[in-house]
Amino acid sequence: MTKPSTSIRQLLPLSVWLCADEQPERDQATARCPRRNTLVGIELARHLISACTKPGELIIETHPINAATLACAVLQARKAIALAPKVALAQAIRAQLQEIFPAMELTGIYLRSSSPQQMESALAKQAGAARMVIYAPPCHSGQQCPACPSSGGLANERPAVMRGAWQVLGDGGHLAVVTAPHREGERLRDQAPALIRAARAVGFAYTQHVIALRVPVREGELVVQATPEGLGHLCDIRTPAPPVTVGVHADVLLFTKVASHGGTR
Repeated sequence: MTKPSTSIRQLLPLSVWLCADEQPERDQATARCPRRNTLVGIELARHLISACTKPGELIIETHPINAATLACAVLQARKAIALAPKVALAQAIRAQLQEIFPAMELTGIYLRSSSPQQMESALAKQAGAARMVIYAPPCHSGQQCPACPSSGGLANERPAVMRGAWQVLGDGGHLAVVTAPHREGERLRDQAPALIRAARAVGFAYTQHVIALRVPVREGELVVQATPEGLGHLCDIRTPAPPVTVGVHADVLLFTKVASHGGTR
């Protein structure tokens, strides 16, 4: 008798979220960051917080580049901790929040500076306390980016963040990884498969894939506007150069810490 195959592909629930922010980012750090399309803006933060947490629960964001997640946490009565890779960035985000909210509304909202090497231990200090961890991997592209770490590779950082997220989340808690394919020379690189493998290796169950549209939809069509950098990549269609690519979405990989799973603790 033939045994049933154990390699059947699992089809995950797929959702599409409209996450175009009404006000484009004016912050200089955001404007210069190569990972702009995977950054967590107000609309994406609102969707994540509403879908994965309840009032009073704790959210942790690693590698923030703006105040979007923390601001949404305040507006939706959640507690939040952001672990910024640079002191100057943490100070800038704190200043943004203080311009928006009075001090009494920022109770339960914390900003801490934490390098990639310190990320795992920083998360472990809140063991079991969080309901959601938001992780948008930095670019590590070698470009001068005010918000991304200047040293250390994604391959080395990824397992540490996954282990830290496992420790800080309670059973049933969610890890949201925000990523998108990006071009390196003539190749399109997709980080999602490696991120999924890393999360599963720690013990997370991959439970949902969300497509977060970062551009407006008007009359059934995506409204895409080329940036000055994008216009600079326009080329003659007769040349062998790769076609112009315009990022319009981010992939949100949602993982769950399942109590019965024997992952690393």
